[in-house]
Amino acid sequence: MSLHDWFLLPLVNGLLTTLLLGLAGVGLLLRGSVWQVFAVSQWAAVGGVLASVLAVPVLLPALLLASLALAIQRRWQDAERLSLTLFLAGLALITLLVANIATASLAASRWVDGQLYFTGLAELIGLVVLVAVSLIVLPRLRSVWLWAQRQPDVSAQPGPGWHWHMLELAWLVLVIVLGAQTLGVPGAMATLLLPAWAAARVAHNLAQLLIWSQVLALLAFVIAWVVSLWLDQPFAPTLIVTQLSITGVLFTLNRQR
Repeated sequence: MSLHDWFLLPLVNGLLTTLLLGLAGVGLLLRGSVWQVFAVSQWAAVGGVLASVLAVPVLLPALLLASLALAIQRRWQDAERLSLTLFLAGLALITLLVANIATASLAASRWVDGQLYFTGLAELIGLVVLVAVSLIVLPRLRSVWLWAQRQPDVSAQPGPGWHWHMLELAWLVLVIVLGAQTLGVPGAMATLLLPAWAAARVAHNLAQLLIWSQVLALLAFVIAWVVSLWLDQPFAPTLIVTQLSITGVLFTLNRQR
């Protein structure tokens, strides 16, 4: 593999991951459930670290624990406090694993920093399939998000079927887990939270919110990619700083109108 291919595949994989995370961020914003990102991402990392310790494939334990964290939050009234509690519990568990098991340290650092530069053709194929599926089911995802946003005002009207809610749940968990594995937990959380939040300040309808969120997420990724390579810096913190900078600029410009 040439040096060009070595950087091209991670770049494309990162762009596709960012598209998915930006879309999921809009869904979480419309649902009013952005707090769930903290717990779901953290428990995906717990599953990944445990998989490394047990020497089993990473994806299945990460998906199972992330799904469990999201399911618990969806059935709890005080979601914000529960999300932070689950996040702290996951962080404590990872810290204990790192302190007591040598193999857990490397796995934990991978979930913090992400594995973007080590992704290749297999990840590209999976991401292309997931992006294609996301485009197909987007109308249904949109109906679930809008229904959740209007609750409880439309509780007497028939909403999306339970299977569409389960589809949205499974899709969201998969995107968050893959995003956290690729960009790192902090980088994935920033991409889920900040572009949609900033886009909501300038968008006037759902279509604009979707477009602005994707534009801001991709812009931040490209800038962070260039800066991190140019200055030889770790990608995840560079991405977070870039996301915060863009969000801050948009908020400042919006306030001056």
